Amino acid sequence: MNIKKSILIGSLPFDNEKEAMKMSLDILGDSLISLPDGEIGEKTDEYPTGTRAAWIMTAINRCKLDSERWRVIKKRGNVAESGYPADYKDVEQLKPLVSPKEISNYINFGYDEYFSTSYPIFKELKEKYKNSKVKFTLGVPTGLGITFATMNPITSLRYSEVFNGRIAKEVNNAILKADDDLLVQIEIPGELKMATLLPSLIIGLSTRGIFSLIRRFDINVEIGLHICLGDLNNIALIKAKNLKKLVRFTNHIIKHWPSGYKLNYIHIPLAEAKKPPTTNADFYQPLKDIKLPPGVTFVAGFAHEGNTDEDNVKIYNTIQSLREDDVAISHSCGLGRRNREEATNALKTLKYIVEN
Repeated sequence: MNIKKSILIGSLPFDNEKEAMKMSLDILGDSLISLPDGEIGEKTDEYPTGTRAAWIMTAINRCKLDSERWRVIKKRGNVAESGYPADYKDVEQLKPLVSPKEISNYINFGYDEYFSTSYPIFKELKEKYKNSKVKFTLGVPTGLGITFATMNPITSLRYSEVFNGRIAKEVNNAILKADDDLLVQIEIPGELKMATLLPSLIIGLSTRGIFSLIRRFDINVEIGLHICLGDLNNIALIKAKNLKKLVRFTNHIIKHWPSGYKLNYIHIPLAEAKKPPTTNADFYQPLKDIKLPPGVTFVAGFAHEGNTDEDNVKIYNTIQSLREDDVAISHSCGLGRRNREEATNALKTLKYIVEN
């Protein structure tokens, strides 16, 4: 049997990180080349799905706890059962009360702490399942990914580099403790959203923060890119009529990739949260124009339990026919906004595609 490669993107709606990783390995086995810890955190009355289940909101929550340096200027609107905002318009808005330089001493997103807790569990499971090639995925946003969601545009740009600095510091702390099986996945919904609004000639404005973050990393780390349509409570931030802008954005990143840094994969989202991807082959034609260097894996994020198994395989075959490289498979985003049954079905859907 020809087993295709698979990756998982981020959050999973299980009881804890150990169960999330174990379930993933149970279902996807040797096809997995990159595995996150499920990004769950502590389950509380306020956040019954976990305090890490929505990464932007986790970062915003950490900031607003520091009332000496942050002011909430627009309170959270409607709240979903998860405890997180029901829609993008319901996200609270923050105003920093001190300068970027001063605030840099007081922000802490906890990515190295999450790594320190989950990585030993990953190593134990990796040994148990004898999957020597799977890497532990540490998912992080860019600074702009956080500031874009919770500040006005000018303030967002002013503070994004300080946030980048803190994110990179936490990533580098994790790198120091890891073996050679750590992969840092950068989530970039805010940058993609910006790129869709910009003329082609100035699309580079949307990628500056990505490259600035990467250049702060230890150069030996492997990087994955999760180009993201956004997914808050299974609602997409970006709705694409076609793939032309996504392809242009991807090729710009590849063309200007920082020298010396290893890109392991680039993940292309092809489903809008709860909306299954189309089976229309014409929709996927622009994917043939994405130009990846040798050794970089093209990951198609289309696996969706809302389509039949046969339709999912049909989509895979369409995409693979357009690419000269082997296509790996994933969902369009993390599964943490689904319930346990839906996420399990989504994992089984992915399993079916990689085996057929």
